[in-house]
Amino acid sequence: MTEFSILSGIAIKTALPVVAKKIIEKTKSRLNPTELELAIREGINAAQSEDNKNTKGLLSAFDDRQIDNFLAKVFEYSAVQKEIEKPLKDEKFPDTQILSEAFKQIAQRQEVKLNEEYLNSWLNTFCNTYFKESQAYPSYQATKKNYLQLIIVNSEKIRFAGIAETKVTGGQEKDMSESLERIFVIPDVREENNLLNSEANIAANKLLNYSALQKMVILGDPGSGKSTLMQYFALKVAQHKFSELELPEQIDLLPILIQIRDLAKCPDTNILEYLQKSIHEKFALDVPEGFFDYWLKQGKALILLDGLDEIADEEKRIKVVQHLYSFVKNEQYAQNRVIITSRPAEYKRDFFQTKEFPHYFIQPFDESKIDLFIEKWYSSRFLNSQDSQRWQTSLQDILNKQERIKLLVENPLLLTLVCLIHRYDVYRLPQRRHNLYESAVKTLLTGWEQIRFEEKEAPIKKLKYIQSDDLQRLMEKLAYWIHSQESTTEDKNYSTIVDRSEIIDQLSQDIKNLKGLELYQAKQAAENFIDYISARSGLLNEQGQGCYAFVHKTFQEYLCAQDIDYCRQNEDNFQIVLDHINKYIYNPHWREVLLLLIVIQKPNQMVKVINAILDKDKDNQDLYHHNLLFAGSCLAEDPKYLKAANNNKDNELFLHILNELVKLEINTDLDEKIRAQVFLIFCGLSQTEFAESALSILEANQQKIDEDRIQEYRNKLEKLKV
Repeated sequence: MTEFSILSGIAIKTALPVVAKKIIEKTKSRLNPTELELAIREGINAAQSEDNKNTKGLLSAFDDRQIDNFLAKVFEYSAVQKEIEKPLKDEKFPDTQILSEAFKQIAQRQEVKLNEEYLNSWLNTFCNTYFKESQAYPSYQATKKNYLQLIIVNSEKIRFAGIAETKVTGGQEKDMSESLERIFVIPDVREENNLLNSEANIAANKLLNYSALQKMVILGDPGSGKSTLMQYFALKVAQHKFSELELPEQIDLLPILIQIRDLAKCPDTNILEYLQKSIHEKFALDVPEGFFDYWLKQGKALILLDGLDEIADEEKRIKVVQHLYSFVKNEQYAQNRVIITSRPAEYKRDFFQTKEFPHYFIQPFDESKIDLFIEKWYSSRFLNSQDSQRWQTSLQDILNKQERIKLLVENPLLLTLVCLIHRYDVYRLPQRRHNLYESAVKTLLTGWEQIRFEEKEAPIKKLKYIQSDDLQRLMEKLAYWIHSQESTTEDKNYSTIVDRSEIIDQLSQDIKNLKGLELYQAKQAAENFIDYISARSGLLNEQGQGCYAFVHKTFQEYLCAQDIDYCRQNEDNFQIVLDHINKYIYNPHWREVLLLLIVIQKPNQMVKVINAILDKDKDNQDLYHHNLLFAGSCLAEDPKYLKAANNNKDNELFLHILNELVKLEINTDLDEKIRAQVFLIFCGLSQTEFAESALSILEANQQKIDEDRIQEYRNKLEKLKV
């Protein structure tokens, strides 16, 4: 069937001019009737041409006269005319579902049969071609150009936790947001089915081309870079740098980045309406109605849904998931690419089925990525390459000598903080874990104020009743209270999420008691404090609508331990420490808190605590093994001066622990999990003052230890011992 025969009938030739004139008069369009008629004809011709690429098309069962009469009836139908009017009066894309129903009804009345499997394709081609010929399309194109430019401007900077853009004063270097492209290191991901296969890693920038289903879920721990990765995707698409995503250069995509926590604040709002409103509020850009609908219906959108875990309330989260699922699986939008991110702890497997949405897990940084980040970090900080290289080498040397800290920096967030501390402590990095946390907390809480603002502008001055010296003490009390709450997640590796109103109530009492205020004053101070901490330091962040959590559980644990120790000092009562050990020694949620608490005690008190742990439940073999392993972990924290704390050289505590651990090492009847923990503890002693003693005891028992295993111990303890 030729293009000429499609439009050769008298009825369609008669109908279209009448329809076009009627629509132009009604809409007062700047097009004239002839131009509108030609636009409709172009749409019909394109659709029928596309239709004929198939062996059976939508209208292939019709003869020329039937086609002519059918199309005339279609365009005379009022419901169809209303859809034709949309691009002319309110810049909407025609609704193909309404047109589909009209086609079916008219076919039924005419007693002709449509090949309905081709109906959507026919209508999409018609609408898209007609729309491009209408007056709305140039407006959409201009809006798209402006929209992409705004995406670039808002995505090209990466903002680190607690760092706002700053001004330079007195010629001094200031830390500020950095170029995403200069600093970002693309993480690897691993598909769920290959989690145990280290060779199955995929560079995250290849995902859009790698996944055949074009829809996926990316899961990652706090600080692993999920949001930054989504920002990277949005930026590259907006820049049309498709080759960097391994996509064809000729592809045309519109990035749509939605923060799910913001969407959840409008639970009853249609997602398209939300986009329309949020883009206007965020960018001050007036988006024509139907703009996003148009690109979505063309299958030309990359939908980035970031932070499903940030909805703390489970019922709300399920409702939002249903809302999102309906949106991305909508028949009209099904051809678009979709990425959803979440923390694993807040994600349930029935949210998005694997058969429709492959699931990928962000992998920790390996040594090469850590080195690349450090290289990019200092290259962005110094114009002089020699200066940059000197700082890079300094930090890499420190990390190579401090493996416990190197394990921490597999997390991009903690790596960023380590780089910041190294920069501002001038070539230094605390060797002990708790000292590193101390530097990180001080940097986040007060360091930026000294770096970012002149004294007279310091935002801390806006915190009425609260001084700089109060910040850490209040955060310690808050950390202890939050850590004591029942966690909202089953995964004990994640920060506890707490409702803002509960935090305000708790802080109000703390501030009231600390500063001697009236409750109403303390409550206002608490409100201001939370806003200040979340906006300025990044230490406590909003994790969903009205809910907050520490940016990483590390800081929650460190500050919690500090609060316990403060109470011990303030009341001059060491029993407070012992009571916490006794109460929480078997609770995995408190393990890191207790380790950090023990390692900051004075040596003689530390000995007292560790002896109490070893004596607790000594008659129960399983519990004794647990406590012995915990005591070994205390040694791996490299507690200062513990080795010199015993006067009796024949009965030194650390030797007793090491000998008891070796007994577990050579006991082949034990659960292999226990022996695996023993191995990790001994390897963890490599940079402590106990390394030499540990290796000596192991070698004294080498005949009872596997040869390969004893060699691994030698490699660790000889290479890195201090």
